Amino acid sequence: MSKCQLKLILLLNTVHRTNLFCLLLIGVIAPALVSAQENTTDIHLHCVTNQALQIERILANKQALKAGLAMPREEMYVPLKFHLVADSDGVGRIEIEDVLAQVCSLNQEFSDTGLQFYIDDGFNFIDSDGVFEGPNQGAAVATMIRAAREEGDESVNIFLTNSANANSGIENGTVLGFYNIVNDWIVVRNRQVSSQDATLAHEVGHYFSLLHPHSGWDAEPWDESLHGNPVTLRRTAQGIQVELVNGSNCDEAGDFVCDTPPDYNFGLRWNSRCTPFNLDIMDRNLDTIVPLQANYMSYFLGCRGYTFTPDQTELMIADFMSLRRSNIRTGFVPLTAEIANTLELLSPENNATTDFFDGVELTWTPVENASQYLVILRSGPDRIVRIVEEPNVFITELQPDEIYTWSVTPFNDGYACADRETNILRTNNITTNTEDPAFAETVTVQPNPVRVGEEMSVIVASTKSLQGTLSVYDLAGKSHLSKRMLINSGKNNINLGTNELQSGVYMLSLSTAEGSINRKLIISN
Repeated sequence: MSKCQLKLILLLNTVHRTNLFCLLLIGVIAPALVSAQENTTDIHLHCVTNQALQIERILANKQALKAGLAMPREEMYVPLKFHLVADSDGVGRIEIEDVLAQVCSLNQEFSDTGLQFYIDDGFNFIDSDGVFEGPNQGAAVATMIRAAREEGDESVNIFLTNSANANSGIENGTVLGFYNIVNDWIVVRNRQVSSQDATLAHEVGHYFSLLHPHSGWDAEPWDESLHGNPVTLRRTAQGIQVELVNGSNCDEAGDFVCDTPPDYNFGLRWNSRCTPFNLDIMDRNLDTIVPLQANYMSYFLGCRGYTFTPDQTELMIADFMSLRRSNIRTGFVPLTAEIANTLELLSPENNATTDFFDGVELTWTPVENASQYLVILRSGPDRIVRIVEEPNVFITELQPDEIYTWSVTPFNDGYACADRETNILRTNNITTNTEDPAFAETVTVQPNPVRVGEEMSVIVASTKSLQGTLSVYDLAGKSHLSKRMLINSGKNNINLGTNELQSGVYMLSLSTAEGSINRKLIISN
């Protein structure tokens, strides 16, 4: 390990993990991040796995802009496929609410670029020790290739893992995120996924071809004892032209972006509170260098108001419009409207005790522009998570005599910034199989099991007339049928078709103001 690497390890231990670009310390000390067939000569130096390929791409995008690439005038929708990775026992997966917060932040961070991100057809769940701890290793990479091909062939694939580099030998790992240019996916550690961390924004910049403003200085940040002042080098140790303040070589030097001033990797050792840069360092023309600290692609930590420059934005759009990115330009226009209304949790009421512990329907008011709802029930370390499309869900996994908090967060594909609402419910020790409400003299479901496509009857003998809602839920709590009806005094014969149901086990629930009737329903082929 070199002296430079040892210095960086010591520096890494001083940076709080929530700082903005902790991932940017990874490149110098990271082992190979790609599979064996890739060129590994330069991947120790960058959070892009092949710098040479990245340079080819950004130069191609610059050429397209010079050739008069037609820039889109409307919003550009970018599909994201999040692969939420746990170990082989299903433990350690990131929380979905944290991913929603990240999508919210990502759209805010890119709000001036015209790129609008959305969740493409839900989330993919992977249980794999290899991907969880070593997503740069051969077997794990093979698993990720399959997942990207089968689940995200028309998306930006983002793998959220426990470790981005399991072989560093440094506590907690050193790589917080990287972009694999060959396999065209992003890997980010779970701990860097939040509304307070812009690791993903930085890696998305790489995905759309951007380099670091200090490109060429990644492995060896400026040091007066090594590089002098003024800096007379014409090329860095990595062979990249040293950028000049006057912009005369900005098209061929550094990051190849002309509105990002020279940066000789000053940010790597700079104050993590992002104090103003006040070192008097000159280039070979004796012009004083003033780096752009608040840039998403820089290594300066803790700055306010990070941005992408106009030239960086144009290059990202050029990459989005390139042939390489044709797979993510699907033409699909997702729902991205803001969710302004706060939902109201209806039942159970806050602090209420449920009628049963093993069959509880949660309901809330529908919210305008929400296409889905994230429902979470917590009791100590135990969690039950559902994503549903209707403003209700039927839960069968609750324990007797427990206290749960339950929350509902509305969202749509492209808007994940809505507030969640939370209540408390208490369960008793009564099961749904032991008693029906007093008004129900007899309840039968015929036939049960019932074949797909056949009609079934729910026969209820009631002592009184009252309004009810008949619902059918699968065991994941998703509602497949719901309709209101009048239950008359006497015998009621309610006919239901099964054409919309697949074979499996369901819960049939008839809810009224005086209690609920719940029965297991089996649909067979």
